Amino acid sequence: MKRITLSAILAISFLTSFAQNAGSSGAQTADLNLSNALEISFTDNSSSTINVQFNSLSDMINGVETSTHEIRVRSNKKFKVTVKPSSNNFSYSGSSLIGTLLKVSTVMKIQVVNNNTGGNQPLSALLTGWQNFSVLGLPVTLLNNCNPGNNQTFTVKYKATPGVNCVAGNYTTDMVYTATQQ
Repeated sequence: MKRITLSAILAISFLTSFAQNAGSSGAQTADLNLSNALEISFTDNSSSTINVQFNSLSDMINGVETSTHEIRVRSNKKFKVTVKPSSNNFSYSGSSLIGTLLKVSTVMKIQVVNNNTGGNQPLSALLTGWQNFSVLGLPVTLLNNCNPGNNQTFTVKYKATPGVNCVAGNYTTDMVYTATQQ
């Protein structure tokens, strides 16, 4: 009888040791709807205004280089950067009524002096350093095939050489930077 009782106790112990708690599970789908994101801006280290001061005839003949301006691009895809003036000609403010036409393409040049985007400059920029603005007002490609990222920066400077055939006054135009995802 002891054997039967012992066998029964062992059998019950064995069966209960494999019993599991009741459970249930459910699934939930996480659906992320991401779009292409792109932003271009001047950093806190740079002004969005380009100031060029001509103090002598020599400055007007030989040209004056600006300080550097740092630009940041944030993109989730590879991108390229172009720049173009908002107008083919500078806007004039001053007292003269004649001799105020000044073409951006004949006066201004641009140069990328520091590139932290992982992209590359066009061959013409690598050969000459400076890039001229288009007579037709077409965009100038500064950088191609830049890496995606949150803090892709590059630095540019300008050189202005108005020559001696322009009258005194203030000449302005906007430089429009465009980042395009590739």
